[in-house]
Amino acid sequence: MNLLRTTMISGTGGYITRRLHVPQEVWSQGGAKLGNLMEKVRVVDILCTALEDLQGFSSECFGAGNVSSGMALGIGSIGRKEGEAWIAKLEDFSTVCDGVVANFGKKLGVGEGFVIKKTTWGDKLGRRFDKLTNGKNLDSPAAYVQGLKRLFLHAQLLDEHTQAITSTPVAPAYGALPSEIRSAADIKLKRSSEFFASVVLTFVIRDLSMLLDKYAKKCEKWLAE
Repeated sequence: MNLLRTTMISGTGGYITRRLHVPQEVWSQGGAKLGNLMEKVRVVDILCTALEDLQGFSSECFGAGNVSSGMALGIGSIGRKEGEAWIAKLEDFSTVCDGVVANFGKKLGVGEGFVIKKTTWGDKLGRRFDKLTNGKNLDSPAAYVQGLKRLFLHAQLLDEHTQAITSTPVAPAYGALPSEIRSAADIKLKRSSEFFASVVLTFVIRDLSMLLDKYAKKCEKWLAE
């Protein structure tokens, strides 16, 4: 996701594999018709809001900064109480992910292999997200790409926490936590990773493939001229 974001924000684009370079213009070319843009923009906005909430709690609990680098401020005050509260917040995010799959997965053709847990996603939560996206231009390709930039940036929080738990030795931010708390956090973070792999990246890579194909055809036309 970080590599994909680089292709969107860098003027020269970027490599997402050793052989595949994606120019920035791929994301902003006119005439590209991507399917279900309204649903995709809404999903991205929902996830951004949920991750921003998670980021805020992470800063309160672990301190500001990168938790995997040992540079987070506030280290030393993290005990079982804070750890359990963090687990609860990760569970809240997991509930949002389940709701996204349940409400949008079929229409977007994503989520295969991602087992949905029983979720409390209901009318109240649905109205909350309706309010978040109310009045926004949900079928704009530009809004979609802008949303992806935000989402891929916020998603790095999950990577930082994953690295903090799995590093050897465990990062200081998690060092004082009981092993069962670390294990529970690891499980929930892996579930979030599975969600991004089977849901978000599935439709983003599909769209990128379509955009690259259109861009390549434009380049062929320019060369012919």
